Amino acid sequence: MKQLTLLLLTILVYSCQNPSSNKKDEALNRDLISVTDSISQLMSMFHYNPEELKTEQYFELEEKVLALAKSAKTNQEFVNGFNAVWSEGPFSHVRLSMAERSAEEMADFIDSIRVGEQSVSLDWIDKNAILTVSTMTGVDTKERVFQAYRDIDKNNAQSLIIDLRKNKGGTFAGVPLIGHILSDSVDAGVFVSRKWWENNSRAPQLSDGEGLSSWHGWSIKTFWKDVQQEPLTRVKFGPMNPHFEGPVYVLISTETASAAEFAVDALAREKKVTIIGETSAGEMLSQKMYDLPNGFQLSVPIAEYYSSRIGRIEGKGVKPDIQIDQRVALDLALSIINEEKLEDVIPKLEAKLDEMDVEPFSGEKLYLFGSMNDWGKKWNDTPEFTYKGNGVFETVTTFQKGNYEFKIAPMSWDFDFGANSSKQNVSVGKKTSLVRVPGSSNLMINVEDEVKLKFTLDVRNEKAETLIVSKI
Repeated sequence: MKQLTLLLLTILVYSCQNPSSNKKDEALNRDLISVTDSISQLMSMFHYNPEELKTEQYFELEEKVLALAKSAKTNQEFVNGFNAVWSEGPFSHVRLSMAERSAEEMADFIDSIRVGEQSVSLDWIDKNAILTVSTMTGVDTKERVFQAYRDIDKNNAQSLIIDLRKNKGGTFAGVPLIGHILSDSVDAGVFVSRKWWENNSRAPQLSDGEGLSSWHGWSIKTFWKDVQQEPLTRVKFGPMNPHFEGPVYVLISTETASAAEFAVDALAREKKVTIIGETSAGEMLSQKMYDLPNGFQLSVPIAEYYSSRIGRIEGKGVKPDIQIDQRVALDLALSIINEEKLEDVIPKLEAKLDEMDVEPFSGEKLYLFGSMNDWGKKWNDTPEFTYKGNGVFETVTTFQKGNYEFKIAPMSWDFDFGANSSKQNVSVGKKTSLVRVPGSSNLMINVEDEVKLKFTLDVRNEKAETLIVSKI
């Protein structure tokens, strides 16, 4: 009896010490279930094709999201889980986030955002220009593309390589990228909205858009409004000056997505253009953000795109003219420019790929992103890691006094190395365990005085990746 009394007393004490934990969890899960219901309502109201919400795959996905809402311990856990589930969803451009600003403000923000000089770079090998465009978003991206073509013209480039291998899309920076290559106007295709599918059971044809005026503009906010008001929105590109007349090689990969695929498809119509690499992502939809209860925000696909050249791109992608591992696509383009024979070049590139496969992430470049460089917007202050071999990457940078949050990631942000838990502090000289997932929590470091620090990332054990920060 005494033992039973002690056991009951222990349970009572524990319950008194944690009286609200279960109630908080239950309240959170009720809120998340309400958010899940709101997500379903938004989909049913604004998704471009209601028939795509009636598939078995979509119903199964909704069940997974509901189960997640019932089990998640934090809002961020729900967000991460939702996006992981939707990464395998029946269509693209669905993403959940915690809102930093309202959906209306977010549209204005996207129209005015300046993403930094890392968005566009122009390099030269002899008279061959290499134009790398990492995003289609940004007022400054559009400006940099315009300037790049002026520089290409000024320097009398003989050939042009456009690198879109890491470009996941965005807004309308692809317009000048295409225009300076075109020799004539191109009727590229149509965006198809819900209004089309409410009145038609067949896919649109080129003739359906012939009587329509083509859409012109730079505002994504205006485009979202216009594309939802019409069944079809016609897209047409015209040539721009200065016109580049030489051969063009466009590099693509499975990461080339959305507005970048849109640009590749338009460029592929030109005889002087050769597409090299891998079939693109097949994620060619247009999405709009909507506000949800409890501070969540959801991107919903409101229109799909049909190319006049190859039809629907979503779920299919754009195929290259020359299929090869994207890691050596640049090498192949340069070899073609140098008039080397493919039968001589391919074996060399295959040997190079074998060497690259030994390196973690297959040669993916890693960067130290954080509050110290405005998460990569201060590109000159964003350190790149060097691979030292045996699964170890290193970079060195100088910190000023202050508190900083940071993560390690590739430019694509397909994954990132971050904290095991929120607000995880990194101590100089001590090993820190990391997690490698999209959207991990930020790491934190306190710097008491100006100091040069070396960051050593060890990825030899995929289940126990670590970071050591040491003074130089």
